[in-house]
Amino acid sequence: MVLENIFFQIDWYAVLRAIIVLVVGFIFSWFIRLALYKSLIKILPLSLTRTISRAVYYVLIFLVIITVLSMLGIDLTGFVVAGGIVGIILGFALQNTIANLFSGIFLQWEKPFKIGSYVRIGDIEGFVSDVSIMSTKIRGLDGTVTRIPNYSVFQSNIINYHALVARRLEFIIGIAYKEDVEKAYEVIRKVLESHPLILVNPEPEVFVRELGSSSVDIAVRVWVPNIGMIPWIVRRELLWLLKKAITEEGIEIPFIQNDVWFRSPLKIEIERISSKQADEVEE
Repeated sequence: MVLENIFFQIDWYAVLRAIIVLVVGFIFSWFIRLALYKSLIKILPLSLTRTISRAVYYVLIFLVIITVLSMLGIDLTGFVVAGGIVGIILGFALQNTIANLFSGIFLQWEKPFKIGSYVRIGDIEGFVSDVSIMSTKIRGLDGTVTRIPNYSVFQSNIINYHALVARRLEFIIGIAYKEDVEKAYEVIRKVLESHPLILVNPEPEVFVRELGSSSVDIAVRVWVPNIGMIPWIVRRELLWLLKKAITEEGIEIPFIQNDVWFRSPLKIEIERISSKQADEVEE
């Protein structure tokens, strides 16, 4: 009799509606997850796409379950209050983690750099070795690896030296005023034309940039392929080749010179001393 009373007291219509909502909610959540995955996979990495789609799916499932429980007449007030308190506590405890998470999403979306790019983030410079949802790792030229939280990366100025396919190098060569500038041009251009990694287009530039205090400063601008370490290799080689070629042609690269003028002539007095006084000084 007790079982029969319980059976007739249950609102089977409400139970049926709750089951229908539960099934439809699960199916709808699954389709939303699939559609979101297919949309994000085109612009975001696979791991990040999976993380976002799963998070959205679980949130939708949670909302479906809450809706079903309320349809069955279950009081969720205490649960909601407790969940709100827990959410506030977790929000304060995980605020840095959440900031890094969303910053990582924005960085993946914007793509200011990629793995292998040579970048400068704040005062840290090197090759990007890894980009995750929480942090970015930079491998310096000295072999050190620096892990930077994505929130710091997102807030910093980012210089990407590998953003374009070509990169310009510039040198300043100072020659003495007495030297022939046209001859220096010719020597410099021969070195540039003989180097295999200097691009023909854009064309190298050689011109007098400034008449300095002790030298005529010649600017040399060249474009090179912006791949790996090529710009640094070319810079190192050109500095040596240009110095060698200019020296072999007898063109003087002057030191900084200063002329000192006195308002009145200097008088130098030489005082002779006796041999006896000299012996006393030596003693």
